[in-house]
Amino acid sequence: MIAPAARRRPLRPIASWAVSIGLALAVVGFVGAMQWNSEFEREEFTTSAQQFLAGQVLDLEEEQRDLRAQIATAEAEVRQFQEQSTTSSVALAELNQLLAQARLGVGLIAVRGPGVIVEIADSKRVVPPGENPANFVVLVDDLRDIVAALWASEAEAISINGERLVATSSIYGVGASVLVNTAFLSPPFRIEAIGSDGLLERFQQHPAFLGRVAQRIEFFGLEFATQAAGELTLPQFVGTTRFRWGVPAEEAP
Repeated sequence: MIAPAARRRPLRPIASWAVSIGLALAVVGFVGAMQWNSEFEREEFTTSAQQFLAGQVLDLEEEQRDLRAQIATAEAEVRQFQEQSTTSSVALAELNQLLAQARLGVGLIAVRGPGVIVEIADSKRVVPPGENPANFVVLVDDLRDIVAALWASEAEAISINGERLVATSSIYGVGASVLVNTAFLSPPFRIEAIGSDGLLERFQQHPAFLGRVAQRIEFFGLEFATQAAGELTLPQFVGTTRFRWGVPAEEAP
């Protein structure tokens, strides 16, 4: 005979405190998990932001270096330009000074300074019968000798009746007139010369003057006077100094 099944024990209900503890543990675990995930995400975000900002900083530093390099280059160019400008200005000033000296030397600039005045004119004597009237007037050779004596006595500039004498000047006799440069001059002739102290004495003792002009002045009574001048002003040469055939020696064929 089969024995009757054992009597089952009734299930005990779960205590309410156990449920509460389980729920509390579940909440704590969830909160902990969420907090850990939040801290991880915050740390990851912070790291990403720092990397982005660091990249921007590096880019700005590189841009700043480039700008500094550009500024340095620009400043160097400005300094170079200023140095070149200063050098050019100095060179230009020196060139202008040399040009002024050259123009002064060839008579293209009016000059002033101490010197002498020499005046000569035709004789007022009555020409004796049988005498050559030409002996009693100022001749071209008289002017040439006076000019030669002045140059030889260290005159630096000479003019005749306002006509400045230069290297290309000429003194010609044309009838009763004298052609100086391109101007026809008539007596009385006023020769002005600029030179150092003692120019008048050197001129009066020079053989170019004593050899012939002084004798003509004495023999034929040519009007003649000299005077030292504290300051004279001689005009610049008016005319052409262009050479048609002469060229600098280094350019000659």
